[in-house]
Amino acid sequence: MHLKAGLLLSLLADAALARTVVGANQKPNVNRAAVPYAVKEPPLTTDWTYKVGTNPWPEYPRPQLERAEWQNLNGIWKYQDAGSLDALKTPPFGQELSHEVLIPSCLESGLSGILGSNTLYSWFSTSFNIPSDWSGQQLLLNFGAVDYEATVFVNGKQAGFNRGGYARFTVDVTEFVSHGGENELYVIIYFRAKVVATNASEMKTGSFLCTTQLIVTVS
Repeated sequence: MHLKAGLLLSLLADAALARTVVGANQKPNVNRAAVPYAVKEPPLTTDWTYKVGTNPWPEYPRPQLERAEWQNLNGIWKYQDAGSLDALKTPPFGQELSHEVLIPSCLESGLSGILGSNTLYSWFSTSFNIPSDWSGQQLLLNFGAVDYEATVFVNGKQAGFNRGGYARFTVDVTEFVSHGGENELYVIIYFRAKVVATNASEMKTGSFLCTTQLIVTVS
């Protein structure tokens, strides 16, 4: 068996970043509580905005390839504005990010709980457990899409990087995970803003975050 996690996010990366972030770059744990998740009133809304809940898209993302064992990572993650690419030099490992956020969602949406503006650089985090009986298996973290760049960290080490907003990619996290315990997943995102012309004005399209799954598959 091997593990797959399908993750559609809007995320950031720096191609020049070293493969491993050394412990000297890690910040100490900060004891602070994240702002709890709550839907915010968007400029345009429907009844569905308030019916999604905190367990969206619980279905397997590719029904024709459904595996017998898998975990859905959709739900409440943590989010924090990264400010700039310089945030890559001091990742917030072990810290509580400032806000809870719903995955999947768009940061500019009320559904996300953020209702952000110009969210170009962002940290996201969550945690997951690997059962001890998965030891010895290849573990893959699948991202369904990322807009636009993503650097992925597992347990304080850089596990992968991707550039491109609409194609799936996979990160092999076998060597980074701990079996039988909690694993920290951090993703820093860079959203390359796109300016769209309209008949009245110009507007920047926003970043988006979509489904996440931790999937056990038979190889």
